[in-house]
Amino acid sequence: MAADFFFANPTFTIQPLKPVAVFKWRHIGDPEVQYAIAVEEQYLNFHLYMLNNLRHTKAGQLAQPPYVAELGLSVRAGAVKAAVLVAASILEAALRALAEARGYPLNADQRRRTFGNVIRAWEQDGAPRAEVAAIWPDVRAVHEVRNFVHLHKAARDSDAEWGKVLQSEQALLQGALNAIEHVAQIGA
Repeated sequence: MAADFFFANPTFTIQPLKPVAVFKWRHIGDPEVQYAIAVEEQYLNFHLYMLNNLRHTKAGQLAQPPYVAELGLSVRAGAVKAAVLVAASILEAALRALAEARGYPLNADQRRRTFGNVIRAWEQDGAPRAEVAAIWPDVRAVHEVRNFVHLHKAARDSDAEWGKVLQSEQALLQGALNAIEHVAQIGA
């Protein structure tokens, strides 16, 4: 099905990288990681803008659209999962850098310091450490949905079905944003 796409609100302000990297993520301590996180956060904000503002209408009738509709169904679910993937990357990088600075138990092999390994480092006796307890359900939810990137496994997981992703869209995305803001305030 062909469609013409446009933005409901065509204006978006892109946040500058330097203030985000230098000030917001100052607790990270590693300038390269700070900058990498800032780049991903800049894109995440743009991606969410697109998700919230992208509209479509009948192909060839953009000047006088017979209807205006938001992204929906599996296409919207894919965009939500992509946003979660970027948010998960930000959380993984920040939590890993902080865990390394604090000497938390991480895999000795740098290549095995996965998001799951980083999450376990922030747990003590099966419970989240105090600094992350308030956002722990959000971090775990982001990790779970981020793992839907493994399509063979996701094909057999009813939670990965696009309808379920859409049902939890608002809570999932807001939880991811809240977790990012919270982690940015944690000191090394």
